[in-house]
Amino acid sequence: MNDLWKKLSLVLFCLCLFSGISYAQDGQRKEMVFYPTDVSKAGDLSYLRDSIRLMLASRLSASGEVQPLFKKKVGKGQSAFYEVKSRLIQNIDNVELYATVLSSEAGAQPVTFRAEVKDGTQIMKALDKVVADINKSFFGAEDTPATVAAGGNSETRKIDFQTPHPDRAVRRNSGYGLSIIQDGENLDSSVRVEASGRYKSAVLQIESQGMTAGDIDGDSYDEIVVATHAKIFIYQLRDRRIQHLDTISLPGGLRVHAVNVADLDNNGLMEIYLSSTRNKEPRSFVLEWSPSAGVKWLYKDVHWYLRPLDIPGEGFVLAGQQSGVSGMTQPGIYRMHFQPGENISGGERLPVPKPVNLFDFVFADLDGDTVAEVVSISRKEELLVFGADLQPLYTSPAGFGGRELGREFTAPIRLVATDFNNDGSDDILIVDNELYSPKLFNKTRLYKNGQVRGLQWDGMGFMEVWHTNLFQNAVIDFQFLSSVGTEKNSAAVKGRLFIVEPAKGDLLEGFFLGIRNSRLSVYGMDFIPKEN
Repeated sequence: MNDLWKKLSLVLFCLCLFSGISYAQDGQRKEMVFYPTDVSKAGDLSYLRDSIRLMLASRLSASGEVQPLFKKKVGKGQSAFYEVKSRLIQNIDNVELYATVLSSEAGAQPVTFRAEVKDGTQIMKALDKVVADINKSFFGAEDTPATVAAGGNSETRKIDFQTPHPDRAVRRNSGYGLSIIQDGENLDSSVRVEASGRYKSAVLQIESQGMTAGDIDGDSYDEIVVATHAKIFIYQLRDRRIQHLDTISLPGGLRVHAVNVADLDNNGLMEIYLSSTRNKEPRSFVLEWSPSAGVKWLYKDVHWYLRPLDIPGEGFVLAGQQSGVSGMTQPGIYRMHFQPGENISGGERLPVPKPVNLFDFVFADLDGDTVAEVVSISRKEELLVFGADLQPLYTSPAGFGGRELGREFTAPIRLVATDFNNDGSDDILIVDNELYSPKLFNKTRLYKNGQVRGLQWDGMGFMEVWHTNLFQNAVIDFQFLSSVGTEKNSAAVKGRLFIVEPAKGDLLEGFFLGIRNSRLSVYGMDFIPKEN
């Protein structure tokens, strides 16, 4: 999806969720049900389905006349005083927005309102007209309460959606081509996000398949671990430079798809967990590294896909999944058992939704109730949320993730669950790469224009709190590490964001010519609570 539509969708989503929808306590407001917008003829604007519905609800409820409710589908009989059904149509030369309102008053007939604009960049104008017409027809209002619904800030009406990347009205923290961007004018976020440092490596003559970070040698400095099909490279950010520390050769014939680190044996050193295939069969490796002792292989050629998994209330455990046909996974994710000198073996099956694979998901307490939800990325690159009962709660209207598919098992780009605003609820970090290969090539995917986005759950869906600058050749992998407490503000969160991207030339050249390099970027980040 074009980056413009993603940003527009997220801005609309954030505006409507935090635009001053106030629920009446006196019971005088009449209920108005909003159904998902029909986008069957919206083309590449279909990702605005939820955003348009929520914006309509926000602005119509700002008049104080109605209480907004949301339903997924039309039921039998009318369930509220008003029902609103909307439809978005993208034609060759214009875009049409329709909203049909049905009142429960005796003898009332559905009334349809229409707005036409030149293209999707003017969708706000269409929304304004439809809302104004509904308010005038049903509530006798002469002016749209758009600016009231938008939090009373007239500047939000000036956002330029016609620019490829509408960051004119945002807070930037830039350096070395890197920036953290927060749509501060449009988001009632509880934190101010700032980049406290930005560092970029030279072009690395390696083709990264995965990357992670952590203090693997116990020296209080984070190492960056980059894996290719043939080697593991270890780097460290010191003296404002990303420095190469060591290179570890891997056994031949591997196709690496994931690398992670965790100290599961509690010896003060993080193990490196490498998951890969050889001849379409799983082959995983576990090793330790330190600058003094070098590499120590703990387990080799494990016939499971392996991943350290953070389970809320328990901490990290080793999880595994076995292969099915052609190296792909078979159902079932298991807690693995291991002891020094013994083989790694599968234990009890972990309770996760059936469609979820080992590298697709994280456990996250999204609403702060100490009960973990499951957040995952589907094969269709949808962001999914499952409740504690493993039933689906949410499916994103826009695509996320984005990793090139290989002939053998390919793990999606990682999700990270972390409480970056320190409010007791987990937030989600996710990669957003733009697909540019034809969709009919369902076994080959190529991406460009990657970003990392920080998302917060609001009970109905995710809203964006911040995002990075665009990486022209997409994002291969990332990791985020954080800690709470500073001398100036003990409630602030400090974080480090690590990103690896392809370097020099685009992915199409690399795909056909086989010449691919990589580059590392590191952001220091401060999440500072806003004053009330």
